[in-house]
Amino acid sequence: MQLSSSNEMFQGYATWGCRFLYVSGIQSVRIFKRVRRRSIRFFTPVFHLAVILYARTAGRQIEKLKERIRVFRENFHRDGEHLKELTDQLTVPGARGRIQQAGLHFVIRKKLVCSVLNIAAPVLATFVLLGTVNYWRNMDYGLTLTYGGREIAAIQDETVFEKATEMVNQRMVYDTAATANIKISPVFVLSAMDRTRYFAPSTLCDRIIQQSDGIIEEGSGLYVDGKLIGAVKSSADLTYILQNILNTARGSDLNTKVSFAQDVQTINGLFPTASIISAEEMNRKLTGTTQQAAAYTVQDGDTATAIAARYNLSLSELNRLNQNQVGDSLQIGMQVKVQTPETLLSVKAVRKETYQTALPYKTVTQKDDSQYTDYTKVVTEGKDGVQQCTDEVTYVDGAEVSRKTLSKKVVTQAVDKKIVTGTKKRPKYSGAGESSGSLMWPVPSIHTITSYFAWRWGTMHTGIDISGGNSYGKTIVAADGGVVSYVRYSPSGYGNHLQINHGNGTATLYAHASKILVSSGQRVSKGQPIALIGSTGDSTGAHLHFEVIKNGQKVNPLNYVSR
Repeated sequence: MQLSSSNEMFQGYATWGCRFLYVSGIQSVRIFKRVRRRSIRFFTPVFHLAVILYARTAGRQIEKLKERIRVFRENFHRDGEHLKELTDQLTVPGARGRIQQAGLHFVIRKKLVCSVLNIAAPVLATFVLLGTVNYWRNMDYGLTLTYGGREIAAIQDETVFEKATEMVNQRMVYDTAATANIKISPVFVLSAMDRTRYFAPSTLCDRIIQQSDGIIEEGSGLYVDGKLIGAVKSSADLTYILQNILNTARGSDLNTKVSFAQDVQTINGLFPTASIISAEEMNRKLTGTTQQAAAYTVQDGDTATAIAARYNLSLSELNRLNQNQVGDSLQIGMQVKVQTPETLLSVKAVRKETYQTALPYKTVTQKDDSQYTDYTKVVTEGKDGVQQCTDEVTYVDGAEVSRKTLSKKVVTQAVDKKIVTGTKKRPKYSGAGESSGSLMWPVPSIHTITSYFAWRWGTMHTGIDISGGNSYGKTIVAADGGVVSYVRYSPSGYGNHLQINHGNGTATLYAHASKILVSSGQRVSKGQPIALIGSTGDSTGAHLHFEVIKNGQKVNPLNYVSR
């Protein structure tokens, strides 16, 4: 549809005239207000003086006039009644004389009537003048839009008509040949009019369509991001379709907040019949999908067949979209044209989701200066806790687009993993397995002797027992360099034990170990770990039974080692 002005030159003159009158009117109003303010300041004292004079002079005269008017009204009424009686008695002798007498009374009071009219006429003229001024003050100069000799509407300026024609064009989206003949050539006439007569653009739009030659129906239009999608006859049908789309997206979770991702509006108004579609067609249009062009970046391992399957395309369709350039020569980073299904309306759903996650435990390391640096022991095993989280998740067409954490609550506290590690540096081995001729203390971390080299319970205790709190597993070192003579296990005697030959007739024995770290025939150095304290064999607790053997005889170890 094309809408144009019949006389552009006239419009230009009309616009210039409107602007001139507008500026002149504004300036006149300013001058009038300025004169009025100055007049008020000047005439206020005069007015007060006039009031005083009126009270002293004219006020008395008016009171007298009021009294005369009252008397005149009474006499006028009486004479009127008298005249009526005389008229009814025209056949009665002397009636003519009585009529003349009544007329004489009117003549006598003519002066009084004239006096009243002389006062009332200026007052009435003043009110008429004020009413006229007030009427024209409320008038404005606008444009009367005429078509075919008929007045269509009154508008303030041409921009209202331009906006209305834009709205008409938007309503004609579904228009066909039937509405292609809808044309209007407006004629603008500049005239004075009341501001309340002005048409808004939307109202003028309806009026223009009514004056067209097409068939018009009431309808409800759907606008998405300002664009008309279509119109249906019933606004209730359109509302039901939109609400049904939102309910489907909400599902069974009534707490889910759903809305359209676009700006969706329904506007009721006049639409050409050809622009109105059925509710079923509108539903198919809003719930159906259309194929939209997209690009896919080739990744490592992609093939043309796999890309086509990912987007529900056949291999021939994929080649058609890419001018038959998709084949076995796909390169990483290459852009491939594909198609993705999209709906006309996107639904945004905001849900609250509650779930549990693991609360990782922490590892706490405690230092023990009585243990060597290679000592590590887990005192308490760590255990993850349980944490309950509540998030607000936003989905658009089922795809997550944002997530905001609302709350976190610890259900089960995590248990820290506690590890004890040694900090004491281990002495360096001496002699590379050679004997130094002197013995060192065999348990560097424990220096407590629980049983000495002496007679005990009727038998000779041929060594010393070294033990203390938490002694199980503590490291036993070679008292001097040498060769391991043997490693044995005796269930009723020494348990796990070994002997080291240091040469020069000196040997040492280490018994009741929980674990042996060396093997028979192995050369060991002074201070080298050889076993761990235990309680194997004939033992009542974790300890080291340590013996020193000189030339085949067991001697008191304290004569050769010191704590």
